[in-house]
Amino acid sequence: DLEILRALAHRMNHHVADVWDGLANVFYVRDNYPAQDLDAKLARAEGGFGVTPENHYFSLRRIVPGLVGLAILDSDRGEREDYEKEDLRVTYWERYEIENYFVTPEVLRSHAREAYSDLPLFGQYDEDINETLEGLILERVFKGNERDFATWKGLDANAARLLWGANAERLKLSDFAEEFYRRLADRLGFQMLLRKGELHRLMNFVDPSTIPAEVGQKLNALAELFANANPGFSTE
Repeated sequence: DLEILRALAHRMNHHVADVWDGLANVFYVRDNYPAQDLDAKLARAEGGFGVTPENHYFSLRRIVPGLVGLAILDSDRGEREDYEKEDLRVTYWERYEIENYFVTPEVLRSHAREAYSDLPLFGQYDEDINETLEGLILERVFKGNERDFATWKGLDANAARLLWGANAERLKLSDFAEEFYRRLADRLGFQMLLRKGELHRLMNFVDPSTIPAEVGQKLNALAELFANANPGFSTE
């Protein structure tokens, strides 16, 4: 998620990208650990997962007085309220998870097309990309309702984007994206282009004007955190 936030900051030309604190202490909750190296496996074994941000923060604060914390959490289909507790700020995504703010059919299609554009049978792969993607959208987003799916396909780009957002905001789009790449790889006999932990690489295919304002608000909160940690940082 941190890599995605940083990629979003660069894509949006947000000022936090210029003051990004690469030394910030980061704690991943539940299964959102970005790597599967030895350190990651040890963290799992030592019980780092399932610990709430509050427990982690206040445990550290006993050792580091004055510590300031920010938790940015998935909503997981729930209606959750942001809150602050002493110097810990907890904020939730309104949509299911961070991937829901940039994973769209246009982005997935554009990335796959570019990945295969240099191959001799690209025209054929383009058809495979479209059929794989549309089959998954019909199944997961429109629950097999072909009439609703046909309506969505017939809309202009802006209207289709709005309907996509309304139907997909409570879906786990990181799973959707990974399944698209898995099905496409199986169909073509190639390796998967991306897995969940690599979705920040899609950012070059995202139109910055389509990124919701909420993302900028989360990035503002990060900029504030970095500024509090280092007075030399600016939040402007």
